[in-house]
Amino acid sequence: MSISREPRVAVVGATGAVGNQLIELIAARGFQLSELKLFATEAGAMQTVDAAGEERLVDALESPAGLRDFDIAFLAIPAPRAAEIVAARPGPILIDLSAANRPPSDVPMVAPGLTPREAIAKLRNATVFATPHPVAHVLGTCLKALGIHAGFAAATAMLGASAGGMDMLTATVDQTTDLLSARLELDDDEVQRGFNAFMREHERSVATAIAAQVAALFDGSPVLSVQVAAIPVLHGSALTVDIPRPRDSRGDGKDAVELLRVAPGILIAEEGEPLGVIDAVGQEAIVVSVETRPDSLSLWCVFDNTRLAALGALWIAETLALSSPALT
Repeated sequence: MSISREPRVAVVGATGAVGNQLIELIAARGFQLSELKLFATEAGAMQTVDAAGEERLVDALESPAGLRDFDIAFLAIPAPRAAEIVAARPGPILIDLSAANRPPSDVPMVAPGLTPREAIAKLRNATVFATPHPVAHVLGTCLKALGIHAGFAAATAMLGASAGGMDMLTATVDQTTDLLSARLELDDDEVQRGFNAFMREHERSVATAIAAQVAALFDGSPVLSVQVAAIPVLHGSALTVDIPRPRDSRGDGKDAVELLRVAPGILIAEEGEPLGVIDAVGQEAIVVSVETRPDSLSLWCVFDNTRLAALGALWIAETLALSSPALT
């Protein structure tokens, strides 16, 4: 690009769970842009969404060519449609949020707190950036804060319905309503989401991708055992992490708590206070409680997965705008 102005920005998937968060964060963080255009698939088009207190129309993106006039495009859409746009290379820098469920590829995968800003600045020729799964972001952030570069760590992620987007949210609400009315009927290949926690092949595949993403994002990560389960909550997710207790000067685990407390993006919960997924909804921070045992350290992390995904994507755009003369 050879422009010297604020970027023209497109959000593809503006009516989705993450797309809504992106629009909200663009306004809340004061991201400087010259134009903001909102797109959706045909099913989500011709709606309006609130953008900085203004009702904005969402247009249908009929083809990737509809993005050619923009400088940055966020792809907050399912992987098949995002892949079509990435393959077409319509012109703007593409920030692909659909990469969250895949192992890293040759597309740069970056995240705040785990990727130095100067590393992104060096990728001046990159036209596509991928964002990791929010769980990989949370797990990598905690391991980095504690300085865990070797050994073994076990993690179990519990994903709320919002991790699957608006369709998953709608299905969970509808099923819960039908269950309470004793009229739920499921197809043979349909999974009960209301009042149920489960792990299928999809969750196992996501767990494998998360472990690979952490290894790629966090240089020298420990051997990871990751499991993923879907849980019947609408918004927010949780993560448990168990690791051998890091060596500290006092032997009481308090040094580990302090390391987490001073880490960017982490908020330590008050000791003894109950901490639920709902406590993190709407927050940009990862909320963590710590339990120390003689030989191990257990973390209970809750976070707003959609907001964290949107925050990571916007951070890429902010970093590009600051570091590239073409986007300032």
